Amino acid sequence: LFSSASIDDQATCDIIANTYNTMGYLLDPHSATGVGAARICNKDPAQPMVILATAHPAKFPAAIEKADINISATVPAHMSDLFEREERFTVLSNDKASVNQFMIDQL
Repeated sequence: LFSSASIDDQATCDIIANTYNTMGYLLDPHSATGVGAARICNKDPAQPMVILATAHPAKFPAAIEKADINISATVPAHMSDLFEREERFTVLSNDKASVNQFMIDQL
């Protein structure tokens, strides 16, 4: 089952800051949006919800700065050429079955 929701930039920054301050984990803004959507969509606290982290925070220094947590997301050595790398992505049909199958195939 897939669920979705949207949150604004301020909520995204608040989630980044709250997660870092309470758990010591630095979320990227896309993953923070997923956390926010999960909080909106998951109406049953007994039902686990999986959030897929989608990026490294170092790709989004402006968002990390805007979250006002007084740290910088430094690019790890193994990612030093990140912005020169070829972008990789997969185009899927706009249907649940395609997304489900893609997720299964990636496991």
